[in-house]
Amino acid sequence: MATEVLMPKMGLTMTEGTIEEWKKKEGDAVKVGDVLLSVATDKLTNDVECDTDGTLLKILFGEGETVACKTVIAWIGSAGEAVPGASAASAPAAASAAPAVTAAPVAAPAATAAANRATGGFVLATPYARKLAKDKGYDLSQIPGTGPNGTVVAKDVESFVAGPKTSPMAAKLAAELGVDLNSLNANGRVMKSDVLAAAGKTAAAPTAVPAAAAPVLGSNDEAPKKVNPLRRSIAANMANSWHTSPRVTYTHPVDATAMKDLRAKLKDGLKEQGIKLTYNHILMKVVAKALTEFPDINSSFADNMLTHHTHVNMGLAVSKGDGLIVPNVKSADTKSLAEIAKETENLIAATRDGKIAMEDMTGGTFTISSLGPYGITNFSPIINQPELAILGVCDMVDTPVVRSGEIVIRPMMNLCLTADHRVVDGVMASKFLKRICELLENPYMLLV
Repeated sequence: MATEVLMPKMGLTMTEGTIEEWKKKEGDAVKVGDVLLSVATDKLTNDVECDTDGTLLKILFGEGETVACKTVIAWIGSAGEAVPGASAASAPAAASAAPAVTAAPVAAPAATAAANRATGGFVLATPYARKLAKDKGYDLSQIPGTGPNGTVVAKDVESFVAGPKTSPMAAKLAAELGVDLNSLNANGRVMKSDVLAAAGKTAAAPTAVPAAAAPVLGSNDEAPKKVNPLRRSIAANMANSWHTSPRVTYTHPVDATAMKDLRAKLKDGLKEQGIKLTYNHILMKVVAKALTEFPDINSSFADNMLTHHTHVNMGLAVSKGDGLIVPNVKSADTKSLAEIAKETENLIAATRDGKIAMEDMTGGTFTISSLGPYGITNFSPIINQPELAILGVCDMVDTPVVRSGEIVIRPMMNLCLTADHRVVDGVMASKFLKRICELLENPYMLLV
């Protein structure tokens, strides 16, 4: 009997995955432990191993398609075996060499008829099929599904012959108002106003905001292409943060002389323990200490409810390819500088090797983003939701300053705190930033 291959759920927050590459093709023999395909989530790319021996009979989703977790994406079984959703003709060619059997063939399930569904109701469909249907203005409830259990897949949408071309809003409105799109005599594409007119309703006045225009391509421009899952995740998260948090960025200069001196005195001793001490590690230790004194900042805010987190899970933005991932050190407020340094470096290595675990990227309560190594002296970082603040760390620059009435040169560094003004007002943010600077300029205070 054929065995299902499911889109794996590789973490509590994962809801879908994108098939990056099939390592095996239909008709290939596979055994337990073979890498079957690679799956990309919004953060990671992982290889999926085969958990049964047999032949890869049928691949239901191609490379680049995004599929919900626990959805059947392929079938493995004996050569020539029929699988649900596929006819005998689709079995690998190798099956022709197999001896004939007397058992009756397994009949492929018929496509789910559109007539069996309520117009505009819920339809079992893959995410990519939903997107295709929306882009084409199709009502999913009218598209027969040939996937498992009648799931509408991409090929169903591509092959569907629809009635009049309809905008997504018009299709949605027609389903809500019970308007038959085929009965409309629209000139060209059926729009919202056509549906409202057919339903005897008046369209609302158009807004003054123009629709986004498609990019105008020059003769030498490349055609637009879909970005990878990591970039899509970053785009979605940053847009969500931008629209969720009324943010203010506060900048405070700090004299890094004491921090540089602390690192110089500790780095050799820690190096003997296999630990490379960086300024980021010192900052993480200092900020964790300051956050214990400002519990409202080490919190989350949702539905007018403020949740204070028991410990500081300190995130550090790490570059990976063309994106950023934020692993976090759990309970950083309870750990020594050496422990923070060792754990942080392990997380950075795992992130860049693509081996970071999902639990290491979730549950953060505060984030540090450092652009100092790139020469940046001021910037406005965007809050990593659902956190309430993020600290931007800038470059150390030798700067003339006045100390005890004299002009001296000191390594000055700007710290940029972006805070959610729903909870963290200007006074609280200023006191918190001032406390961080006080601890950095007097690190012995960490012992108090």
